[in-house]
Amino acid sequence: MTGKMNWGGVRDRDRIARQGADSVASIGLPGGTTPPKKPPGKAALRAELAAAQRKITRTIKCVCGHEGTAIVPASKARARLRCSKCGEVAA
Repeated sequence: MTGKMNWGGVRDRDRIARQGADSVASIGLPGGTTPPKKPPGKAALRAELAAAQRKITRTIKCVCGHEGTAIVPASKARARLRCSKCGEVAA
C-alpha cells in the first residue's frame, strides 16, 4: 500500500531547484520592514555601563592659583568645574 503524494511540496521543491531561493534577511519582510534584531546580552550591557561609569582623574587649576585633583565620571570629563576654595570656575 502506498501513501498519498504531497504534490504541493513536490512543486515547491522543483521551483526552488529551478529558480533558487532568497533569504528573508536579504529582501526584508513584507511592507518594507526589517526583521527584528536580537537585543544585546547582559554581559554586553554590563560592559557598556562600566565603560560609561568609568572615572577620570582630572587636575583642576583655578585662575587664582589653586590647584587640585578631582575624580569625575566620564560623562562630566569636559564639564566646567568650580574651585572648592574660592568658588571661581576652574580651567
